[in-house]
Amino acid sequence: MKIMFLGAHPDDIELGAAGLLVRLKDKNEIKLLVFSDCEEQPGNQGITKEFEKSMEALGIGKEHYRLLNIPNTKFPENAEKIRGILEEERENWKPDIIVVHSINNIHQDHKTLAEEAVRIFRNQSIIMYEDVKSTPRFQPVAFVSLTEEQLEKKIRSLECYETQKRRYYFDMEFIRALAKVRGKQMGFDFAEGFEVYRFAYR
Repeated sequence: MKIMFLGAHPDDIELGAAGLLVRLKDKNEIKLLVFSDCEEQPGNQGITKEFEKSMEALGIGKEHYRLLNIPNTKFPENAEKIRGILEEERENWKPDIIVVHSINNIHQDHKTLAEEAVRIFRNQSIIMYEDVKSTPRFQPVAFVSLTEEQLEKKIRSLECYETQKRRYYFDMEFIRALAKVRGKQMGFDFAEGFEVYRFAYR
């Protein structure tokens, strides 16, 4: 099965779906597209290298990801370009499942990417991950259980982002606590939660 993970910025996929990524990567074809490197934002210099280290920590080779250069915070005015990139992936790579930001996201970049994914991938399954900083009404209906080892791999990937440690949601105890909350909702030790926009069983 071909599974495409979409993120607006470095660290988005890791925060919302690194556990799912770890669980799926060895038995499926995986591709990650991150649309902005965010290097131009004050305090983010070096984040590109951190992203590469994060991918290495998750066991994702360079052949499985692309880091693009859509300007940070400018996704709405670049929607057509984003749409073209997604259309190319739909036609050439033909993914089965799309993993993307929640469409109910209040961050303009995240929301635009989710909206374009829904628009382009009309015959694919789409599940949407949690952004604790920008999805205040996130309502997970699908839960992916994680072992402690899988959760620790997610945390190690996030620890690669030295530039982001100033942000409140980069507290690793918070990351563990959220995984425990999502897990306990379904009787697991740890989990990630997802919204399901559309799911097709083939």
